[in-house]
Amino acid sequence: MTDDTTREEPLLPRLLVTNALRANLDKHMTLNQMADSKAAMIMTAASIVITITLTQYDKLELLTILLLAASGLLAVVFSILAIIPPLHVTDHTNLFYFRSYSDLSEEEFVRQFKAAIADRDKLYDAYLHEIYYLGKHRLTRKYGLIRNGLWTLLIGLLAATASALLLHLPL
Repeated sequence: MTDDTTREEPLLPRLLVTNALRANLDKHMTLNQMADSKAAMIMTAASIVITITLTQYDKLELLTILLLAASGLLAVVFSILAIIPPLHVTDHTNLFYFRSYSDLSEEEFVRQFKAAIADRDKLYDAYLHEIYYLGKHRLTRKYGLIRNGLWTLLIGLLAATASALLLHLPL
């Protein structure tokens, strides 16, 4: 007669859980890298807009210059804010995120990590916390800032184009 609490869980369900956690974490990391790439592209495009605008200031109307320069600058600011990692402020130590455990001594980190990998539930909780944190806080914030940067640049380009056309229409 075996006790249900000491019975080993079958291998297949454990592998499925582990693979699901790993795949989800990998997906979040890929999305994080994509967000950084998008922010870099926005910064490049906005910087080009600002540079061209400032080199052509004598040929453009003041309103057009202001619209292009302001929207480009705001897009750059949103992109920089998206790339800067947020402070990890929580009462929970995340063993998978360096800023969370950077205040721990090496001995304390090793002790906590060994405790987590010795207990499957603790390990799954650590994975789930990391996945949740990445999605809820980092990716939501990054993609929101990227969206703001794109909309700022688009609206600025459209407004500057409209202003340039309207200012040159014969009345």
